[in-house]
Amino acid sequence: MCFRTLQGIRIIQAAAGAGRTMLISDSGQVYAFGKDSFGEAEYGVQGSKTVAAPQIVESLKNIFVVQAAIGNFFTAALSIEGRVYTFSWGSDGKLGHHTDQSDVEPHPLLGALENIPVVQIAAGYCYLLCLACQPSGM
Repeated sequence: MCFRTLQGIRIIQAAAGAGRTMLISDSGQVYAFGKDSFGEAEYGVQGSKTVAAPQIVESLKNIFVVQAAIGNFFTAALSIEGRVYTFSWGSDGKLGHHTDQSDVEPHPLLGALENIPVVQIAAGYCYLLCLACQPSGM
């Protein structure tokens, strides 16, 4: 499938899940399309919406992203500095940054991984895995 909105943009990573897809460009920009019925955090709108063509994720525009992972109810993005940002739907602080349950703005994880560089992320139905790198090894 070819999208005119991505013409001239080199995509280095794709993440798919729960009816939506995120694409990462070689310049660290994130593009998203599909459906997200838990706040449309990727598109910056509220409500149920389907986006047919990739659109830049405005809330991640100032973060150089190298990887994205999509859970069933949330999205995670890994920055070039090794910080993990989460957003979308997450009740009871499950997004890992102690903000509102449905947060449309990405925030870095707090707690055990707050000051440890992460090198890879993976998401499942309701979990996020982070491979961290410490000076003494992984």
